[in-house]
Amino acid sequence: MIESPSVPASRTPRLRLGIAGGGLITQVAHLPVLARLGERFRVDALADPSARVRAALQARWDIPHTFPDHTGLLEHGALDALLVCSPNATHAPAVLGALEAGLDVLVEKPLCLVPADADAIVAAAHERGRVVQVGYMKRFDPAYEALLADPPTAHRLRRVESTTVDPGIGRTLRPAGFVEPADVPDDARAALVDATALQVAEAVGSRDPAHCHAYSDAFLGALIHDVNAVLGLLDAMGLEVERVVDAAGAADGSLASCMLELRGGVRWSAAWLLAPGAPAFTEDIRLLATDGAHALAFPAPYLDPFATYARELEHFHACVRASETCRTPPEDGARDVRLLAEIYRAALDRRPAIA
Repeated sequence: MIESPSVPASRTPRLRLGIAGGGLITQVAHLPVLARLGERFRVDALADPSARVRAALQARWDIPHTFPDHTGLLEHGALDALLVCSPNATHAPAVLGALEAGLDVLVEKPLCLVPADADAIVAAAHERGRVVQVGYMKRFDPAYEALLADPPTAHRLRRVESTTVDPGIGRTLRPAGFVEPADVPDDARAALVDATALQVAEAVGSRDPAHCHAYSDAFLGALIHDVNAVLGLLDAMGLEVERVVDAAGAADGSLASCMLELRGGVRWSAAWLLAPGAPAFTEDIRLLATDGAHALAFPAPYLDPFATYARELEHFHACVRASETCRTPPEDGARDVRLLAEIYRAALDRRPAIA
């Protein structure tokens, strides 16, 4: 568990936390973990457009206040921080609204969908002097931390490979008692569709609605995990991405892939594939170097949320209460958004109809 060396958790006040979004990640990971971290957090409010979800989670987790959207939650006040777990297109307004209200923020990846919005969040976080931590829980996996502490040297690196095959764990690993948001009002659904379409169009330069699912969910919702993890390793080696060599995706959101060139000519191939027929979830990173293969395999998400999500939340508490340096700051989230938008536009340039 991540502890501040100078301020033990038992001596620091709890964070009064609001949660925007009561979907899968909130139900399967965050609420159970937060309940175990009662010395650090108190969940005081939840916002979700589904009255059914609000009522069920309020009763199950003893949440004092609920609201249909993050605006009402922020107007409620009496909070220290906001955890953003709502759909991707709502991240920018929720984070910026929280910063305006003087709150610290932990936002599930992606930081947002549009590079310009990412830059605005970075600027607002600095202006307000607030923590914005992007929810890359894989960065808190002990195996990742070990590789980050001892990566190959840059001159030895020859190739990078990152591959994820997902049989659809978002459906298959839903917890017992999962509450479906079946009663979301039509106007709220329509507003989300419109907001996603507008943001995706701004990010990728095309108003074709076919790009909404592919860009928002496959590239920014899935491939971004490995992109962020590998970029963290490259940072430790002093390497940067020089250019996008190739990219491809699928309009149904089942594929997101690219080939990138690093400084010095080393190639990085990255792919995420939705494969309902796959026997198991696999996620692997390999750094191929002259001293051998430095490999990392991540377990399936949600199987043990306490292994990574607890450490991620503990780190957020330490950043807010003990001024610990954030491992996944908004600058990193903004870099990821910019790179993935560039990758997606490259896929469009090479294959104007992603299919």
